[in-house]
Amino acid sequence: MKSKWIIYKGAKIIYADYSGFKNDVQALQMENDAADAVICQQAEGSVLCLVDVRESVGSSDAVAVMKNSAKRTKPYVRKMAVVGVTGVKRILADAIVRFSGRDILIFDDVKSAQDWLVSD
Repeated sequence: MKSKWIIYKGAKIIYADYSGFKNDVQALQMENDAADAVICQQAEGSVLCLVDVRESVGSSDAVAVMKNSAKRTKPYVRKMAVVGVTGVKRILADAIVRFSGRDILIFDDVKSAQDWLVSD
């Protein structure tokens, strides 16, 4: 599993690392399932989540994986930030945000995303 817990400014953040999967939706699904399992073991409304989709393709199958994940983890996630969303992927990310009904913000870089996650 590439995804892991990180500590940033004293706060625990799950770094859901879906970067570099290109067109490999099966590998994305496996990584996503593993990260979701960790998230769903946490207390409801407690998880700070940073999702990295750099160098992964936003195909319809990949979008379906992310939509299902957003729905499944919704009760556990307090705040979610996403990095690596550009061009057409930005349109797909907006669709996922609308589908999930969650307040998910998209950032250009990891540091900005982390800063927002730990702010209150």
